[in-house]
Amino acid sequence: MKAVLQSAIALCSIAMAGAASGQPETSSTWQAMTFHDLRQPSASDVLQTVLWPDVIASANAYAENELKRPLNGRNALVTALSSTYQLSDRTVIISTALVRGCDSGANSSGAEIEPSICPLRIVVMKDGKVVSSKTESGCYVDHADKDLPEKNRTDSSYTQFDPKTGMIAFRTIVGGKAVPACQRTYAIN
Repeated sequence: MKAVLQSAIALCSIAMAGAASGQPETSSTWQAMTFHDLRQPSASDVLQTVLWPDVIASANAYAENELKRPLNGRNALVTALSSTYQLSDRTVIISTALVRGCDSGANSSGAEIEPSICPLRIVVMKDGKVVSSKTESGCYVDHADKDLPEKNRTDSSYTQFDPKTGMIAFRTIVGGKAVPACQRTYAIN
């Protein structure tokens, strides 16, 4: 019960943050996904308690048991991107997480930056409870970072929600160009 209450509080915080940033209740415009570093444990973070608790637990176990790295009360490195939309009395969250199981493509000094194919989850919540949840795959690209090559400093994944159809469109921009393999559409149910 305590976890459900904490998740509901976190959900309200995410929804209020969206409202405070001017995010409309429903969206027909592309919205850049928000970057989250999940290393700091939080019982009130809906990404940690509802969307990715299994991924965090697996990463923690790998770090401590396989790599023999003490976490000292923190989580192993797991990062996520998310977008949140309000639909009447429901909250829709779409999130993708960079985890060990992602297909991260080329990894050499001469390789161009490309998105990773990672798990993507869509959760619909009402009154702090999960109404529907599903896992798909989607693209993850590192968030905008001044340390990236100049052409990649605005790389991002974007979502667009159509409340009439219940569909979320997803796209990823790398080096100023849309990545065709990352253009997908997901039903929220």
